[in-house]
Amino acid sequence: MSDRRDPPRVWALVSDTAGDNAQVLALAEALGWPFETHRFKNRPGALAANFLIGPILPPMVKHVSRGFGPPWPDLVIAAGTPSEPLCARIRAESRATHQVFLGRPWARLDAYDLIVTTPQYRVPDAPNVMTIDLPLHRVTPADIARETALWSLRVAHLPRPYAAVFLGGSISRYTLDSRAAKRLAMEASALVAPVGGSLLVCSSYRTPPRAMKVLKKSLDLPCHMFDWHQGSKGNPYLAFLGLADHLIVTGDSMTMLAEACATGKPVHIFDLGEGRYGMRQPPAPRAAGIVGRPWLMSALRARAKDIKVTVISQLLPARFHRDTANIHRKLVQSGRAVWLGDEFPAERPPSPQSASRDLAEIASRIRNQLGRD
Repeated sequence: MSDRRDPPRVWALVSDTAGDNAQVLALAEALGWPFETHRFKNRPGALAANFLIGPILPPMVKHVSRGFGPPWPDLVIAAGTPSEPLCARIRAESRATHQVFLGRPWARLDAYDLIVTTPQYRVPDAPNVMTIDLPLHRVTPADIARETALWSLRVAHLPRPYAAVFLGGSISRYTLDSRAAKRLAMEASALVAPVGGSLLVCSSYRTPPRAMKVLKKSLDLPCHMFDWHQGSKGNPYLAFLGLADHLIVTGDSMTMLAEACATGKPVHIFDLGEGRYGMRQPPAPRAAGIVGRPWLMSALRARAKDIKVTVISQLLPARFHRDTANIHRKLVQSGRAVWLGDEFPAERPPSPQSASRDLAEIASRIRNQLGRD
């Protein structure tokens, strides 16, 4: 362990999950101390093993970067269930290491010194649990301005105003499939076509390639499309946050919603579901002009979702459920976002700087716990 006169030794555990990594690194940077990044990858079947016997088996981790071993650090920052076997190993060998977990742990709550979570996970209240409105992120105005300057000339030929479309992927019973892609094309076009604007489309590693192809085929207005699967270099995500006048985000990604809302611009949430199976409740009326589906296919699809949701709710304990509706509802009620197709209130409240405020508060709490005020 480090001397009290020196900065504490800090480890940040990162995986293949971009959203988790963004939160871990954002907090590590906010603390202002030097930190080491340890990248890891789990074995196939690790998720099932974590569920059946608990995230306590370090062998479930297939690979972890060099240097992961004693002497253990003063502070470990982790996020997501895949990181918990590593946390369990450190806990077994070093009770002095302070552990901060971001998200919803599958281990007991008292296994961590501090848990920072969001309403989607419904983590019970406890002295070591801190609930914030939206996930942490690393996007800053300086980052956006830098990338905007690089990309502004590349899309200057497209007519303004711009609406950026950010695609995540499927989540739980909500699927970013061909039908959803067609609806997204229709609803996004309805937002910008009447004003003669353009779309700036950006997919992610979670976006199904098929959905991106259908979206591209279904759009008949000026647009620039970045397909993550066609080449992850030169990603315009940050630039599109800065260039666009309106931001459209698929409702599965809480991190992208947090980053979009941080800009203070109008944010539109795209509902991956439809009707009674939609993300929004009460259900939205059926959009005019949507491509129909044979009634038999619609019935089979609806029934399959009913069965899936029922099985999951009965098999999994409540603490394993994820309810993104809690975050959607809060964003809409606060005026920071609307469902795509809805109108914004006549007077939008200023977007609170919740991310920077949350980071400062969390960092202060950690410093206090470590006696490093």
